[in-house]
Amino acid sequence: MKLLKSITTLFSVGILLFSCNTNAQRRTVVKTPNRTVVTTRTPGRLVINTTPAPRVRVVATIPNNAVVITHGSIRYHYHAGVYYRYNNGSYIVVTPPLGIQINVLPKGYTQLVIGGINYYHYEGCYYIKTDLGQYATAKDPQAQDAVVYTLPEVTEEITTDGKVYYESNGTLYKVVVTPEGKGFKAVSIIEN
Repeated sequence: MKLLKSITTLFSVGILLFSCNTNAQRRTVVKTPNRTVVTTRTPGRLVINTTPAPRVRVVATIPNNAVVITHGSIRYHYHAGVYYRYNNGSYIVVTPPLGIQINVLPKGYTQLVIGGINYYHYEGCYYIKTDLGQYATAKDPQAQDAVVYTLPEVTEEITTDGKVYYESNGTLYKVVVTPEGKGFKAVSIIEN
């Protein structure tokens, strides 16, 4: 009787373990200085869950020739592709809001044509030319074929399944080789 009970118990545990292995997901936790990324691999699918960390860069002073741009009721200070907001005696480097306009693109921008539209990319920010000849910040075109040649200073490296990706402003890039040299191709959008 004890032998039959032991065999039944072992058989039940074996079935339980077997069924757990067939439905198991492989999880990888990648810790970077600014965030923790948990990747889950299921058959034919990769899910990336991120926990964003606040990205705050504070400076005591801004360049003397920074231009003040008012967008809505908020004042921004702009210089050479960088946007600042005043906060308690210092300035915080911020991502510009959509639609803010500048007269001249910063040095080092790259031009992309996506879906027949000219985009100008600089440090993770996309611009489009307005009818008045200015450049307005635009939503990331999020095109899978978009290749840029520079990424912003605040780009984070994410490794998943042994592959290295770079995350900037919610877009995941991988390194590609192009006739112009090393580039970064948009492969996915991270939704928080």
